[in-house]
Amino acid sequence: MNKQLHILNFLIVWLLLPLQIWAQSYPKLSTTETKSATKYYRQYVATVAAVETYHFRSKSSFTSMAFRTSLGTNWSATYVIVNQDTFRVSGEEHETEGLSYSQSALLVFDQPVQELLLHTGQVQDSITISVFNAQASKAPPPALRKAQLTEDDLLCEKPALITQEEWRAGLPAPTYQRATTQVNHIIIHHSATFNSLTNYENVVRNIYLFHTQDREWSDIGYNFLVAPDGTLFEGRSAGSQNVVSDNIRGAHFCGRNSGTMGVCLLGNYNTAVPTDTALATIVRVTSWKLDKEGLDPMATDSHPTNNNLGVIAGHRDGCATECPGENLYARLESIRLSTEEQIAKDCREETQVFNIYPVPNDGTLTVSLPQPDSTVLLDIIDLQGRALSLPIVSQSATAFTVQTQTLPAGTYIMRITTAGAVLTRKILIE
Repeated sequence: MNKQLHILNFLIVWLLLPLQIWAQSYPKLSTTETKSATKYYRQYVATVAAVETYHFRSKSSFTSMAFRTSLGTNWSATYVIVNQDTFRVSGEEHETEGLSYSQSALLVFDQPVQELLLHTGQVQDSITISVFNAQASKAPPPALRKAQLTEDDLLCEKPALITQEEWRAGLPAPTYQRATTQVNHIIIHHSATFNSLTNYENVVRNIYLFHTQDREWSDIGYNFLVAPDGTLFEGRSAGSQNVVSDNIRGAHFCGRNSGTMGVCLLGNYNTAVPTDTALATIVRVTSWKLDKEGLDPMATDSHPTNNNLGVIAGHRDGCATECPGENLYARLESIRLSTEEQIAKDCREETQVFNIYPVPNDGTLTVSLPQPDSTVLLDIIDLQGRALSLPIVSQSATAFTVQTQTLPAGTYIMRITTAGAVLTRKILIE
C-alpha cells in the first residue's frame, strides 16, 4: 500500500511539474477585484506593460472571459494561452457605439480553466478582466433537444427550439419590463466565438452571462441563436409577461434596435463557412417570421441606420463591423432567395409554379410559365448570391429556353419575375 501511494504521489508531482514551471516562467499578474464576486462572475483590474506576457490566475474557475482597456486600443497582437492552446483576442462587434473604453469579444472555452498566460500586445496601463462560469450552477441543465426536421413539419410555423428557460437553467433570470417592437428587418449576426467549440449550450450560456453580468444588459442581446448543427436557441424570452417573444426588442444592431429581430449564428464566419444545416435553420426562422409579418424577403425598407436596409440584412449593413463575417454575409442573397421560395411554396394557400424541363438538363433548360406574360424576366443566381448571364435560345409569352453549358455543375436559384409575382426554384446543373 505504501509503495502504491508513493507511486501515486510521484505521478501527481510529475503531471503538475510542467504547469508549475510554466506558471513560474512569467511574472504573476497582480489583480484587484472591482465588483462583488458571484459564483457566475468576477471582474479584476490590473496594470500591465505592452508586449509582455503575464501569468493570470483567477480565484475561481471560469468558462469564458473578456477584456476592457483604454479607448482606441488595437487588440490584434493580444492573445491568451490556455493549456498550450493559443486564443487570439479581437474587438467586440456588437453594440459598442458610445463606449468610453475598448471592449474585447468574448473568449469561450469548452472546459473550465483557472489560470492562463496573457500576452498584452498593444494593451498597456490599466486592463479590466471579466471571467464567467456558465457551469457554476449545482443544478445540472436539462439535456438539450435537437430539433429534427421531418416531412411532417409545418415549414412556416415557428420552428422547434430550446427555450431560454431550458438552456439558462441554474443561471440568474433576466428581470426587466420587456419592450416590444414591430419587426421590419431580420438582422443576421455571428457570435465571433471559436469554431472549435462543440458544446453549443455552453456557448449560449456564456454569451448570456457576458451580456447580462458584464455589459449590464437586461437580457441576452439576440432574439434567436443558431448552432452549426442546426439547433435553434431562443434568445430573449417573454418570461411571465404576456408578449410575443419574437417581437421583444433586442440589443444587437448598432444601437438602433427598434424594428429589428436579431438572429445569431454561433461561430466566426470570417474564417469558417456556415454549414448547410445551420443555413436551413436560419431559413426556417426567416420564412416563419416574414410570412407571419407579411414581409417580402427580397425587399428593402428605411431604417435609421440605412435608408435601404434589406428586410433580411447583415449587421454590417447598419454600422462599421465585420459581423456577420465574410462567409456568412456572402450567403445572405441565398438566404433571401430560399426564404422567398419557401414562403411561396409552403406558406401560401395558393401558389404559382413554373415548370422546368428536361431534368436533368441536357445543356438547355426550358421554362414554362404559369400564365402568358410577355414582360417576364429571368435571373440565374448561384448560392453566393451572384447573378449569372445565360444565352436565351428562344422566348415567348408562355415559355423560354436558355443554354446552361457554361454553368459549372452545382445548385442554382432560378428567379422568374412576372407582372404579378416573383417566383423562385432551385435547379441542379450536372
